[in-house]
Amino acid sequence: MKYLPILGLLVMLASCKQKEPKQQEHAAKTVVDSALVAEKTPLAKPLRLENPANEILLNPYWKLQAALVESNAFGARKAALLLEEAARQVKDKQVIAQKAAAILQESDLEKQRVHFSTISQELIKLVEMDGVREGAVHVAFCPMAMEDKGAFWLSPENEVINPYFGASMLTCGSIEKTIE
Repeated sequence: MKYLPILGLLVMLASCKQKEPKQQEHAAKTVVDSALVAEKTPLAKPLRLENPANEILLNPYWKLQAALVESNAFGARKAALLLEEAARQVKDKQVIAQKAAAILQESDLEKQRVHFSTISQELIKLVEMDGVREGAVHVAFCPMAMEDKGAFWLSPENEVINPYFGASMLTCGSIEKTIE
């Protein structure tokens, strides 16, 4: 009888120790997922638009998207600088340049993501209007982004890797359409 409390304590300690590897496993999975995102972000197949002058916007956009997926505010600012410079070289892309500049001024990830949403809308319109000469790009949607109003983004892969929530909800959303 007097050993019962000690036995209960041992069982409790053993169950706590078993939870720790699961937490480590989750942390490791998050790191792996981020590495996967970084690997997949550059297009495996080149995306060529009908208007090649607009292609200069794509790589900085993919870098910005990857930084937001990783919840890396500093990386997002670096990518936004590249995107702003590219947008200033392309005719009639002031909104993209302005929103990229706004990300540069912002260290808060949530506010960066709001600007990213506008940039994404502009790039989706651009790709739809330009048309794709080679390759494909996917339009993804997360219904929970922007305080449950939802938000779109371009994805180089036919899978959801969500830039609006990062690792906390990496696969939240759906591919709405493919532009080829």
